[in-house]
Amino acid sequence: MGHRLQHHGAPLGLGVVGGMLAATLLWWVRPVSGVRPAPAASSAWPVVQIVRRADPSVVAVLNEQRRGGVLATRGLGSGVVVNGQGDIVTNYHVVAGASAVVVVAAGHPYRARVVGVDPATDLAVLQIPDHHLPYLPLANSSRVQPGELVVAIGQALGLSHSVTAGIVSAPDRTLYRDGWTYHLIQTDAAINPGNSGGPLVNQQDQVVGINSSKIARTGVEGIGFSIPSDTVRYVLQEILRYGQVRRPWVGIQVANPARSGAGLLVVEVYPGSPAAHAGIQPGDFLLRMAGHPVKSVREVVSVLEHVAIGSAVPLVLGRGSETLSVTIKLAVRPKANAPAL
Repeated sequence: MGHRLQHHGAPLGLGVVGGMLAATLLWWVRPVSGVRPAPAASSAWPVVQIVRRADPSVVAVLNEQRRGGVLATRGLGSGVVVNGQGDIVTNYHVVAGASAVVVVAAGHPYRARVVGVDPATDLAVLQIPDHHLPYLPLANSSRVQPGELVVAIGQALGLSHSVTAGIVSAPDRTLYRDGWTYHLIQTDAAINPGNSGGPLVNQQDQVVGINSSKIARTGVEGIGFSIPSDTVRYVLQEILRYGQVRRPWVGIQVANPARSGAGLLVVEVYPGSPAAHAGIQPGDFLLRMAGHPVKSVREVVSVLEHVAIGSAVPLVLGRGSETLSVTIKLAVRPKANAPAL
């Protein structure tokens, strides 16, 4: 794509130095009286009202890792309470690699339980003991329009409850990172290290997206991305019900062949997988899936995004000089060490 898509969960290497982090943690737990001025009685600027209502639902998320026998905070991000049960949504990359996760809500630190994560959408769900936190409902992101006013709230550079405002620049951008496909909302509200996992809020006090990344490139400003609330809702429901997001699985590893136009070379077939049951073999070429020609992993993933687990999917294979047609019944992708396909 030519751009560097940078996640912003703010590990220390992304600009939060130890001194700032320590000072910020004290700020989260024991706010200094008199620093925040009393809110004005009213304001014509809608952002003031949005923040006043939304801010209590935004939390800090600390990624603690054990190194040399010592548990220390190695990164920080944001999160938001999204329902009356107290479920908190943040980014997967905010909690990735954590030995423990701490959530700071309403000035109080809590040891959080990671209910589930989904690297494919960069989302994670957390729970803490206090279930009486105010929450922000999830919007219907399919109705988001370019030009809508939106507000981002989070721990930008470790500065607690920082607020930036902007508009929806585009409601659906497709980006690719680390082999995953992301459908994202583009915004010009500033997204900085520490904002990851925080909400992008509309004028109806609804979460339209979970802030996740921006394009980090010299001369580029105001191109940030949020995970759409419709995606968040689906992932949340799947994790709460199954502990993971169930996705259809073929059970093959593929590579692009040396010659163009030959489809995808099957380099490995996983034992017990749908592909193995269908008789697919290493060395076969995957030419078509569900009637669509496939010449890249992205094209295969695009097909799988639109078929249900348990569906019977026709494949066309090349094997030597023969063309074969087989049908596979898609299974649930295993949670551990399973290929994307």
